[in-house]
Amino acid sequence: MTRKKSVLIICYNFPPIGGGGVPRPLKMAKYLGEFGWNVHILTVDPTYHVTTDPTLLDQLPASVKIHRAKEVNLLPRPQVQAATSTATRSSAAGQVQGKPSLVSRLKQTVISVLKKLKPHLLIPDDQILWYPRAVKLGREIMKNEKIDVIFSTSGPVTNHLIGQALSQEFASKWVIDFRDPWTQNMHRSGIAWRDRWEERMEAKVMKQADAVTTVTATFAKNFRAKYGETIKRLELIYNGFDQADFDDLQPLLTQEGKFHAVYAGILYQKRNPRLLLRAIKVLIDEGLVDRNDISFSFAGVFDYPGYSENADCVRELGLDDVVHVLGNLKHKDALGLMKGADVLLLIGDVTPDAGAYIPGKLYEYMGIGNPVLALNMPGEATDIIQQFDLGQVANPTDQAEMKQAYLKLYQAWKSTQGSPAEQNSATSIKASFAERVRPYERKEQARQLALLMDELIGEQKKQVTSTSY
Repeated sequence: MTRKKSVLIICYNFPPIGGGGVPRPLKMAKYLGEFGWNVHILTVDPTYHVTTDPTLLDQLPASVKIHRAKEVNLLPRPQVQAATSTATRSSAAGQVQGKPSLVSRLKQTVISVLKKLKPHLLIPDDQILWYPRAVKLGREIMKNEKIDVIFSTSGPVTNHLIGQALSQEFASKWVIDFRDPWTQNMHRSGIAWRDRWEERMEAKVMKQADAVTTVTATFAKNFRAKYGETIKRLELIYNGFDQADFDDLQPLLTQEGKFHAVYAGILYQKRNPRLLLRAIKVLIDEGLVDRNDISFSFAGVFDYPGYSENADCVRELGLDDVVHVLGNLKHKDALGLMKGADVLLLIGDVTPDAGAYIPGKLYEYMGIGNPVLALNMPGEATDIIQQFDLGQVANPTDQAEMKQAYLKLYQAWKSTQGSPAEQNSATSIKASFAERVRPYERKEQARQLALLMDELIGEQKKQVTSTSY
C-alpha cells in the first residue's frame, strides 16, 4: 500500500484570520489531499487579529491538521471583531468623555514610541515575534510526523525564516512560495541598513530552498534575473479561484433598475476610489449618466481608522445617495455581494511597479463572471482582463480614461434593460467565459504543487506542471 506523503504548510495568515493572503494556503490545504498529500498547517494563534471569519475553516477536510503557535506582541491586544453579514457601526456622538488619566496618557505615549521604533526593531516584518514559538512548535511537528516537504508561503516573509530553520534541522525538501516579492517589493522600509540586511536574508533563503514558486510571470523573471542559478528550481503557479465558492451562490444585494458597482476589500492611500468618484460626478454633470440609474457598494475597509479621505470625497461630491459603505462582511457574503453586481471594481495601487502584481480579487471575479472595471497599471492583470474580455481597463491615475471605461460599461448595461434577447446573449457569454478560465481554478494550482513536490521527493519524473523559469 502506497504511503500518503505529508507536507507542512507554514503560513501566518490562515483562517479564522481573513484577508487577501489567506485563500492560497487555504485552498492548497483543501485540495492537496486529493493528490496524495497529508496536510499539516503551522500557523498563528489568531488572538491579535481584529477581523476573523471562522466560517472559512468549514472548507477544510477533517484530515487537515492545524497547529497554532502563539505570538508575542509589542502593542496592546486589539478587540477581536468577527466578520458580520451587515455593517455594524457605533457612534460616539453626544457622549461626554472625561480628561484621560495620567496612566492612560503614559500608555498612549509608550504605544506611540513603539510604533515609531517598529521598523527598526521588527525585521523582516512585524511577525518576527512569532518566529521563536513557531520554530519550537514546528520542531515538534517534524519530530512527531513524517514530513516530506515544507512549504512556506509569504507574506509575511517570517514564514520563510521559520521554514529555513526547520529545513536546516530536518531532512525534508523545502519549497518557498512568494505571493508578493520580498526585496523587490514596492512596499520597502526605506531604511538603508535594514534593506541591506534583508537582501542578505533573502539571498540565503533562495540558495537553501529546493524550489521557489510564485504567482506572476513578472515576479518569476525578476527573481531569476536577480539570483540566476542560485535558485535551483523556479516555477510559476498562478493564483486562482475555487469554483466551489460560487456553486449555488445567491446575490446578497440586488438593486433592480440600478447599474450596481461593487468593491469588496481594503482601500488605503495608494489604492482609493476618489478619482473614479470624481469621474462619475463629471459624467453625471455632463448628463451622460443618470444618477438615479447608478449605485456603488463598498464592503471591507473604506477608510482606515483615523482617516476619512474617501468619506470626505463622497460628501464633497454630493454622492451620498449613490455610494453605500457596508463595512466588513463574511467572505461568503462578500461573494454574494459581487454576484449581485452589474460591474465589479478592481482598484489597484498607483505606484509605477504595481502592474507586476495580479490581485487575488481578479481570480474571484473570474469565478463570479460579471463585467470588471479595472483601475490598474499596465501589466499582467490588465493583460488577463483584455485576453479574456473581462471588462474595461483604465489607468488609476487618469480620470479621462476612467470616465470612458465606466461609460462603456454603463451604456452596455443600459442597452440590455428590458431586452430579453440581449439578456440571453449575456448569459451565453458568461457560460463560455466560465469554460475558458477553468485552468485558473484553485484545484488546478493544488495539482501543480502536488506534482512539483512529488518530483522533489523522487516519486515522479520531472514533467511540465506549471511554467518553469
